[in-house]
Amino acid sequence: MTGEEIKRIIKNTKLDNTVFNADTSKLTSIKAGGKVLCYFVARKIEDMKKMVETCIENKIEFIVIGDGTNILFSDKYIDLVLIKLGSDFNYLKFMDGGKIIAGAAYNLLKFVIKAAVNGYDFSELSGIPGTIGGSVMGNSGSKYKGICDFIKEISYISKKGGNIREETVVLNENNFGYRHFYIPDLIVLTRIVLNAGRADKDDILKKIASRIKNKKLTQPVNSISSGCFFKNINGYSKSAGELIEKCGLMGFVYGGARVSDKHANFIENFDNASSEDIFILSKIVKNMVLDKFKIELEYEVKVVGF
Repeated sequence: MTGEEIKRIIKNTKLDNTVFNADTSKLTSIKAGGKVLCYFVARKIEDMKKMVETCIENKIEFIVIGDGTNILFSDKYIDLVLIKLGSDFNYLKFMDGGKIIAGAAYNLLKFVIKAAVNGYDFSELSGIPGTIGGSVMGNSGSKYKGICDFIKEISYISKKGGNIREETVVLNENNFGYRHFYIPDLIVLTRIVLNAGRADKDDILKKIASRIKNKKLTQPVNSISSGCFFKNINGYSKSAGELIEKCGLMGFVYGGARVSDKHANFIENFDNASSEDIFILSKIVKNMVLDKFKIELEYEVKVVGF
């Protein structure tokens, strides 16, 4: 199917908030990448279902993105539909019994702060950019605890019996691990229900401030990047950043991309880098770590179109 045929199919849905030939460099924190066929913001769940169903029925490739903080698109044109959750998925509710309900599009930093003001401690997630939905999909957090440890249940769009519909499931330990989250029939995460114990508001806010201060001291928070590029190796004593640093790669430059000289697990777009610059630099890093330590680093950043 040609790109023009795909556009015609999408136009026939009569859905608003569609942009064709969208520039991915304007949709991601790394500020690099080429164009995709369509970018769609789903304000309502019924609009989301309609677009997902249209893509599946017509075998049109699509992915769901949050705030674009952990993704890298190639420089080439991709026949791909990007779906972003809109206003109906951007909410936060505090219920009785320590129950917290969040829409998948809600900002993670706002969630951490509002939870703290209400006496709930999610300080482990302090300073992590993006949406709460994106955080769940990668089980963001510290080395010891991820956001999924706090989740009671989730709601999501699935396709069962040939129908696009919303499902709700209780999470168990088999659904997640370090930087890992898996629900077999999940297409789009829409809603998260969390449980947390109460704590002193001022103590939580102090912990959040301390963690953010530490991140500013140890990570290049003001640079153009997509956050930590590689996953840490679960159960290994050294972090991915330490392995990269021991390869002598801090400050290493390829084109407009650079391994941060502040934290080696960050690849910065410091000089109008192309996605190709960033991707090739990531390959150099992977190859050098493999050669020196016989360890194959795994991307934490989602790479698309390479």
